[in-house]
Amino acid sequence: MTQWSEINPRERSGGLQAAVRRQSRPGEYRYTFVHDELEIDDPALDASGRFFASPRDYGFVIRGFDGGKTAWARDFANGTMLVVNPDAQSHVLSPKGRARILFIGQDGSVLQDTGAVGRPEQRVPELATVRLTLTATVDLNGLSQESARAQLMRLVDRAVLSAQSAPGDGVRVLDHAFDSAAVVSGETPGTSNTDFSQLLDL
Repeated sequence: MTQWSEINPRERSGGLQAAVRRQSRPGEYRYTFVHDELEIDDPALDASGRFFASPRDYGFVIRGFDGGKTAWARDFANGTMLVVNPDAQSHVLSPKGRARILFIGQDGSVLQDTGAVGRPEQRVPELATVRLTLTATVDLNGLSQESARAQLMRLVDRAVLSAQSAPGDGVRVLDHAFDSAAVVSGETPGTSNTDFSQLLDL
C-alpha cells in the first residue's frame, strides 16, 4: 500500500473537523466532510456534484510529498484528505477527468483511494437471522422415535450445508444451528381407526 509522507510535516492544529466514513454503495466507503451545511465527498466538484471546482474552495492547500508528488491537502481530526490527478502524482486537475480522492490516516495508511485498481471488491454482507419451524411426519420403519429425530436433523443439516457452497444469486447461509428438536408423541396411523361395522351391528 502506498505511503504518503509529506516533505514538510506540520503540526496538526486543534479543533479540526472530523471526516465521516460513509457507505456509498455495498462494500464501498467514502470519507466526507461538511462545507456550508452540505456534505462533500469530492472536493474537485461543486456542491451540486456536476461541475468542476477547485479544492481551494473547500479549504485545501497544495502540499509536496515524497517522490516529487504534489496534492491538494486538508487536515481533519482523524486524518488528511488528498485530491490528486488520476495518476496520483500531481495536484493539477482537469475538468475532463475525475480527480482521485485519498484519505490518509494519522498513521500514514491509505484508508480511501478512489482510483485504486486491482483491488478486489469487498462486499459487506447484509445479515439476517431466519428462524424456521419444521414439522415432519416420518415412517419409523422399526426405529425408535429418537433415531428418527436424529436422522431428520442430519438430513436438514446436510441440505443447509450443501446450500452454503451452491452457486447462484440466492441467499448464502453463513451459519446455522438447531434451536430445539423434539418428537411429538402420536399413535401410528391406522391403530386407532374405529370399526363402524361393529357399531352398526353389521
